[in-house]
Amino acid sequence: MSKAQTQVSAPAVTKIEKRQTNLRHVFLIDWDDAGIFKEVAVVKEDEGDGTIYGILVDTLHPIDQSRLKKIVTSQHADKYPLWELMSQMTLKNGYNALDFFHANYVKVKRPRGAVVGGSLSDLSTNLDDGMFDLGGFERADSMASGSRSSKLDL
Repeated sequence: MSKAQTQVSAPAVTKIEKRQTNLRHVFLIDWDDAGIFKEVAVVKEDEGDGTIYGILVDTLHPIDQSRLKKIVTSQHADKYPLWELMSQMTLKNGYNALDFFHANYVKVKRPRGAVVGGSLSDLSTNLDDGMFDLGGFERADSMASGSRSSKLDL
C-alpha cells in the first residue's frame, strides 16, 4: 500500500459499562459520559453494537417512577426484557406502558465507535426498477428485440 492509499479503519467499539442495582432491568450507567453514573431502566440493549435504549429514572415524575417500579418488580421481571414487560401492561391512565414511556422518556446511548446505519457499499442496486431515466441507454434485451427507446421498458 502506498502513502496515498492509506487504509482508514473504524475505531473499536467500546462496550457501555453497566452496574447492576437491586432491581431487575435497572442499572447505573454513565449516560452522558461525564463520569457520573445515573440510574437507568434499560428498555432494550442492541446485541449487535451494544446500543442501549433506556429511561433516566431521575428525570421521571414520582408517579411515573412508581409506574416503572411496578413493572420492574412484577413477578415476570426476571423472565422477559423490559420492553416486553411494558408492552403487556396497561397503565391506570389507559395507555400501554411501552407506548407511554417510549414516547416520553426513552433515550438512546450508543457505544463509542459504533457505526450508525449501513454502508453505501453494502447497498444492492437494481437499475432495472424504472426509477431512473437512463437518457439514451437501453437494456440489452430491448436492443435485441429491436425496440429503440430512450427509457427502460418495464
